[in-house]
Amino acid sequence: MTLLAQVKHVVQQFAEAVSAALKVDVEVYDRQERIAGTGKARELIGRPILENGIISRFVYQGAGQKKIIIDNPGKDEKCRPCSYFGLCHYRRAVYATIEYEDGVIGVIGIVAENDDQVKLIEYNNYAMLEFVDKIANLISSKVKEHQMLRQVKTYAELMGTVMDNIDKGVAVLNKRFEIVDINKYLLEKLAVSKNRVQGRHIHDFFPALVLNKAKAAGITPGCQEIVYTVSNKQIYLLCTLKVIVVNEELEGSLCLVEDYKDTTQLAYAIASKHNDIGLDDIVGDNPQFVQFKDRVRNVAINDSTVLLTGETGTGKELFARALHSASRRKPQPFVAINCGAIPESLLESELFGYEKGAFTGASQMGKHGKFFMANKGTLFLDEIETLPLYLQPKLLRAIERKEIERIGGVRGIPIDVRIIGATNVRLDELVKKGEFREDLFHRLNVVTLFIPPLRERGRDVLVLAEYFVNKFAERFNKKILGLSAEVENIFLNYGWGGNVRELQNAIEYAINMEKGDYITVDNLPFQFKEVKVTKRIPTLEEVEMDYIKKALDFYGWSEEGRITAARQLGISRATIYRKIKKYELA
Repeated sequence: MTLLAQVKHVVQQFAEAVSAALKVDVEVYDRQERIAGTGKARELIGRPILENGIISRFVYQGAGQKKIIIDNPGKDEKCRPCSYFGLCHYRRAVYATIEYEDGVIGVIGIVAENDDQVKLIEYNNYAMLEFVDKIANLISSKVKEHQMLRQVKTYAELMGTVMDNIDKGVAVLNKRFEIVDINKYLLEKLAVSKNRVQGRHIHDFFPALVLNKAKAAGITPGCQEIVYTVSNKQIYLLCTLKVIVVNEELEGSLCLVEDYKDTTQLAYAIASKHNDIGLDDIVGDNPQFVQFKDRVRNVAINDSTVLLTGETGTGKELFARALHSASRRKPQPFVAINCGAIPESLLESELFGYEKGAFTGASQMGKHGKFFMANKGTLFLDEIETLPLYLQPKLLRAIERKEIERIGGVRGIPIDVRIIGATNVRLDELVKKGEFREDLFHRLNVVTLFIPPLRERGRDVLVLAEYFVNKFAERFNKKILGLSAEVENIFLNYGWGGNVRELQNAIEYAINMEKGDYITVDNLPFQFKEVKVTKRIPTLEEVEMDYIKKALDFYGWSEEGRITAARQLGISRATIYRKIKKYELA
């Protein structure tokens, strides 16, 4: 649709006004057809422009005339190419172009069909021409106005779309803090329709929201926590006011609203992804350990409470994260808390949170605990055996009823959290001693997974050692190829009371100290110096495999490295390739 066609109802009004005032007929064309007119011209609205007519030739096809006076239409030489030459019912005509942004978008003309109209135009030719030009300018201004309104409407629709697609509540307030506009996110949070909100004061929904500073001086208060009740359930919102200043005058405010739970969960979910660990990332080839990982994988797909047991350093948090990553809760937060690392007096508020002013020194905004932050996700409670007896009923209630109550709170907050507990002691023995509640023990003991200690995983100690050597050698920018044969023997005979954590620390220490290509006994921590190793003479095949591997580690596993290794070992290229295949080294 052409620019003039978009405002043709306005153009028609102009034509009728001019016609009524001057008692002449008016016609208006865009670049395609007649779009407005009076008298006979009105009957021809919608007819296309004549290709060989005056307007087409003199305005649109190159002549570029902006004002035209035709004294004798149908007989004037200008009209000769027209198909209506000699037949035109017009007796006099005055035309002026309608322009927009330096371009011609149409033509308006005053035409005479009777003697009175002819005389009027004949005696006022140039005055009529100026008048028509003024009307053309008025029409042009209406086109500009229409385009500006369209642009404003487009921008408004665009801003509406943007607002509705923001994962945050947005309310536009006027000077009186009445709601002018509001997005879908906030409507859903408030559980109201748009027509019930517009025009209402923001205090009708958030009575505790501080407005005075913003109203008085254009200074917005900081982020404020607001409690809003929907269907007898409280939701915690963070509200921030941003003033709208135009020409140094306060014109309104933006009220930005976030769901505290959603914001916190997003932060924890992002943090969880940075520490995302899958079962395939946990190193170990021992058959018993592989079977254990399979059991973990089977348990992960359900929401059952899990109790991870095992000696210190076996990787309980590692497996807790792997359980979360393999579950349907993976996109949601993984929140970990060590019950033994937090003072008993603070543990309840850390787990369950507190209301503002709940006790002396409490934050005026209150605090949400780890349960609240882990909603929809997983809460890992490490060293759960250290949980004080007075808190155990509260944890039991949270597991059974799926709701928590903050310190100083008067109502429960529903939560959907998977619990993974971890301990390195026998909880059943603590139950017998009265140091752990039996009902809580049975709630936690739905699925118990015992992580095997490192000393029971056979040669996994060497597999893990190689992993840690590569990890720390790269971190410290050192070229360490592996363990010496003596160190391997020591590791296989060591008790590993600290399990994988102790192995990792031992390797990190040795990498720091070692200056050669292989970690030697001299550069191990002191506790390994007195390890009694099994005295056994290795077989010839073991010695051969060990030396071939060390030579390849030293010279490289590339084609050139294998040839050099073979030459240094005194064997042929074909032989080293045969041995590599035999010992499955590649």
